Amino acid sequence: MTLLQAVTIAVVQGATEFLPVSSSGHVALSGILLGLEQTPLDFVVAIHVGTLVSVLVYYRADLWAMFRSLLPLGGDDPQRPMFRRLFGYLLLATIPAAVAGLLLEDTVDAAFGDIRMVGVCLLVTAGVLALSSRLNGPRDMAQTGWRQALVVGVAQAVALLPGVSRSGMSIAGGLATGFSREWAPRFAFLLSVPVIVGGAALEGKHVLEGDVSAGFDALTYGVAMLVAAVVGYLSIVLVINSVKRGSLLYFSAYCAAVGVAAIVSGFVLSPNPL
Repeated sequence: MTLLQAVTIAVVQGATEFLPVSSSGHVALSGILLGLEQTPLDFVVAIHVGTLVSVLVYYRADLWAMFRSLLPLGGDDPQRPMFRRLFGYLLLATIPAAVAGLLLEDTVDAAFGDIRMVGVCLLVTAGVLALSSRLNGPRDMAQTGWRQALVVGVAQAVALLPGVSRSGMSIAGGLATGFSREWAPRFAFLLSVPVIVGGAALEGKHVLEGDVSAGFDALTYGVAMLVAAVVGYLSIVLVINSVKRGSLLYFSAYCAAVGVAAIVSGFVLSPNPL
């Protein structure tokens, strides 16, 4: 993998990780279009860590409040119980994706190399976004319960497939369970923290064992992570404003167009059936 290829994919990752258009699908498609047989999974994890930095910086106040709520200090803070519950709900919502990831690891890995499967999953994302575009419930952080957290977690688990947007499914799941347009993306993005950390830790184990791609280069990966972090931060700002305005139909139309293009391209490049 050249530096130009790495930076290009990092820009795509940063721009699409938080927009409800499926970063995994776009990363897979970008790798294919750039001539890579398959985007190395350790590189995918590296640029996901870059976008993790975006979330940590943007939501540093919420994350710090959750951390403080777990300490045996600050008992007079009236918001401490609420942030402690939020921490628990985020852990609960992480379980479905963790279980599905362990059970379906081989299937998910294979799907990353199939451009037609990516296209089909992008169409699924388009449909979900269209259905949830006008939803706007009354629930905020204080009104969130374990049932709502579990619904969002199950929705997120579907996004293990490349082309199904993690942020899109999480936001749509939140809206479907009564979250407001302000709280749905906030919960979804906070939920990305344990998911990305877990994925990076799992892949980091392979890296420590020497199981890295042949094209691994520390400088190239480092630059890509930085690019993904900067672009990811800007994407967070954009998607929050878009969800508040109820603009999910634009993302739905985009996913549908890219999905159809991917399916057509897949049959042109490889006419064999799925």
